[in-house]
Amino acid sequence: MAKQSALITGTSTGIGRATAELLAGNGYRVLATMRSPDKGRNLADAAKAKGWDLQVLPLDVRDEASVQAAVRQAGEIDILINNAGFEVWGPLEEMSVADLQDQFETNVYGPFRLMTSVLPGMRKRGRGIIVNVSSLAGRVAAPLNGLYSASKYALEALSESLHYEVGHFGIRVHLVEPGGVETPFAQNRRVVGAATGDKSSPYAEMVTQWEASAERLNPGGERAQPEAVAAVILEAIEKGDRLRYPVGQDANLVLNVRKQMTDEQFESAMRAQLGLTW
Repeated sequence: MAKQSALITGTSTGIGRATAELLAGNGYRVLATMRSPDKGRNLADAAKAKGWDLQVLPLDVRDEASVQAAVRQAGEIDILINNAGFEVWGPLEEMSVADLQDQFETNVYGPFRLMTSVLPGMRKRGRGIIVNVSSLAGRVAAPLNGLYSASKYALEALSESLHYEVGHFGIRVHLVEPGGVETPFAQNRRVVGAATGDKSSPYAEMVTQWEASAERLNPGGERAQPEAVAAVILEAIEKGDRLRYPVGQDANLVLNVRKQMTDEQFESAMRAQLGLTW
């Protein structure tokens, strides 16, 4: 049987990089895509040294022409892993429509471009797997990540609808939902308003409280490692027995608590857990 081909977005660092390495090491043909292929030189070199079937391709999920070029270059794609994403972080009142558009361009329109590009081929072959890397924020919104959370809620909705629509054709759709992960993600987010440290903002105290409370969801302050998320992605590909896969102690804790409570009970519990008085 021929190797299965997996196209992964956002593989220069973090979850994408770990997933590319794990799949290649497990015998998949990997198309590791990123906006700047120069950042993938060490990945390509490592793959060559280990005898992996891995190719680094340029792909900007925000650009339709770039998406189409990468899909053509990749050839037959059995597995699509939409991982590329970023966060605009700050109070909603201090955001602009341009911020919202920018957030959705990468986190929603990008995955949509990829999905609609690979689906015709998957449908004709009668098989295929799409794994969308969502987030705990796609199930539970929090202060200051309203735009990011909105983008992940949207990705969750697209994925759930697609699951119903394409299962008939032998195509599986899965959502992987990490909580906090030890990657450069937080350092690369774009901050707005009070989140920039603007003490004149009416939301400055909220930012201070939230930053002080964030680690309380993870006793010991330990976040999940990108390799743990990659392992769950591989599980979704090879087992694929459910739509959603939460990853990490914080994600599982919050989602389990959320299932058991009303909105008001959940808010009260989270305020108590995080020590928020805002």
